[in-house]
Amino acid sequence: MHESHQVQHLVSHAQKMIAEKKIVKPVQVSVAVGEALGFDEMSMRLHWEEFVSGTSLEGVKLAVRFVPVQFQCPACAALFPKKGSQMSCPKCRVMGKPVDSGKEFFIEAITS
Repeated sequence: MHESHQVQHLVSHAQKMIAEKKIVKPVQVSVAVGEALGFDEMSMRLHWEEFVSGTSLEGVKLAVRFVPVQFQCPACAALFPKKGSQMSCPKCRVMGKPVDSGKEFFIEAITS
């Protein structure tokens, strides 16, 4: 349910970008969403349809790319994705430290 406010903000931001870039007929809004946010894609799409209804974005497709949570090994500096509950470096088995990857929420592109 916490997707609602963020998707509403996304719609508002997309409308501003379309106006600023003078995009006449947008077809798709592509967004990057960090897996750490815990957003549900189906819920995002339902909220998208709700908030774009009756706007210049009605009928525009929402493309979602999930960005995996990443960790960095303090021993060898390798970056690696979190897999399930596994947070250890696959090379040296040292417990990784989280980095900012996986917390994203932004518009990557608007295509027409």
